[in-house]
Amino acid sequence: MGQAKNRGSQAERIAQAQAKLESTRPEKLVCNGCGGDVTSINPVSTRGLRGIDAIWVGQCDCGQTTFAASGEPKAVEAFFFALSENTELTLGRQDKDGAGHETA
Repeated sequence: MGQAKNRGSQAERIAQAQAKLESTRPEKLVCNGCGGDVTSINPVSTRGLRGIDAIWVGQCDCGQTTFAASGEPKAVEAFFFALSENTELTLGRQDKDGAGHETA
């Protein structure tokens, strides 16, 4: 213990964590259902998800929920596999800026 004090005050550490999370935010998500832009994107807690850096979720106007995850490839793959266990899931891949979108 005691290492947190070396990284600044609690307020500074919170600000650092929020800045780190915000740096992973995609500019937009492309819906895997209709291909439309999903601009209302919210972060999801990754606490306890080893290898996952960030998860973002957005709701498209067509009703489709779209997720974006970043981190170690095997951890991201496991996350999407877990999501697909009880639901039909359409997977896609895109760059951070929403370009280069493709569905699998």
